[in-house]
Amino acid sequence: MSRNFGLILLLVIAVAAGLFYAAPIISFYDVRSACKSQDIESLAKLINFDSVRTSLRAQLLAGDAGLAAPAPSALNDPVGATGSAFKGVAESVGKAFNELVNPNAPKTPPKPVIDVNSYLTPRALLGLTYGAAKDANTFDLSQFEGKPPAPKTTFFSLERARLTVTDDTRGATTFTFERHGLTHWQLVHIGLPTPDMEPKPETPAR
Repeated sequence: MSRNFGLILLLVIAVAAGLFYAAPIISFYDVRSACKSQDIESLAKLINFDSVRTSLRAQLLAGDAGLAAPAPSALNDPVGATGSAFKGVAESVGKAFNELVNPNAPKTPPKPVIDVNSYLTPRALLGLTYGAAKDANTFDLSQFEGKPPAPKTTFFSLERARLTVTDDTRGATTFTFERHGLTHWQLVHIGLPTPDMEPKPETPAR
């Protein structure tokens, strides 16, 4: 009797551990399903829109240059913060002076206006789960052929999990989920592919 109880207990623990590990993947598919059905109420529970909006805006504005580390903190690094501030002022003054003395010189093109909210519609979010990356805001499911790409777990801890969806031409899009409660995981960050993450063309064998 005690042996059977022990086996049952081990089975229960194994099933619980498996469900805990699979929970972020289930949440990913919940997001994809809610996007397909335009279920805004479910998406509001599955996604931290404020956090995802912030992460996407920073990446879209950074473009191919990629994200930089945060500026030095005036509290923790006053010298570095002062130097960073002087550098920013010097660059602004230098740019203004150059435009004054060289009025015909080519001007730096203004940064493109990016509507980050166009990436947070159900259709665009669905495109992101399909690996559409920066083209997600123009994604059209009817033009997608084949089986939807499956997410791959690249990192897992008790509080955070990262899944990636890879597109053959665009690279890997990373979805970061954060645990809220025992089994509820919420999408808090979407990492767009960067140039160094894009698939490299295969060199033909000689």
